[in-house]
Amino acid sequence: MRQAVSLALNRRDLIEAVADGAGVLNPPGLPAGLREWALPVDQLGEGTAYYKHDHAQARRLLKEAGYAHGFQTVVDFHSFGETGLVDGVQLIIKYLKDVGIDARLNQKEYGAYVSSSVLGKYEGMIYGPSTPFLEPDSFLATAYLPESPRNILKVNDPPLTDLILRQRRVRDLAKRRELVHQIQRHLGKQVYRAEAYSIVALAVWDPALKNYGPNLGYDYGGRLTAAWLDR
Repeated sequence: MRQAVSLALNRRDLIEAVADGAGVLNPPGLPAGLREWALPVDQLGEGTAYYKHDHAQARRLLKEAGYAHGFQTVVDFHSFGETGLVDGVQLIIKYLKDVGIDARLNQKEYGAYVSSSVLGKYEGMIYGPSTPFLEPDSFLATAYLPESPRNILKVNDPPLTDLILRQRRVRDLAKRRELVHQIQRHLGKQVYRAEAYSIVALAVWDPALKNYGPNLGYDYGGRLTAAWLDR
């Protein structure tokens, strides 16, 4: 069923419609922006197939799962003040309906959303952004370790847990990167989350500002403490 949901999504159309065409496909587990760690979608092996937009295959998989006539569900949602997310969730509901999944939008106030859906208390599905981090382990451990309170999908996958714990112990970057890539290939096959896309954001600053880069997380002051003006 999870694979069918992923095949129902037209990610390229979604990017064109809500991100002005300036977006990239997210591999499973990590955002595409973590370039040193994120495996390109076309290198996921078996999992690459589930990034295609294929209505016929989605319907076949639903039939195999016992839902030949589709099913009804609910999509929890909060806009975070982003019109792109509002447009996006409407397209997601359309994509699902096209393969026989009748999804009802359950729009929540922010407080209700973070105290329920974000902690795994939801009826059917969730559509929304992921919390930004700067380190692969933060994304993987938060979302997929069984004991994590933010493991909202209730994943308990021993081989996956083993890989996540092993990559924590490896100091050699190349060896650790290969473990992270193994994790992404595993997630690509399992499709615990039907990843969508990352936006491409532009940042501009004066060349006199040295050792600075765009903020990618919630550490709004950390970048500036390491920067200086060369004038």
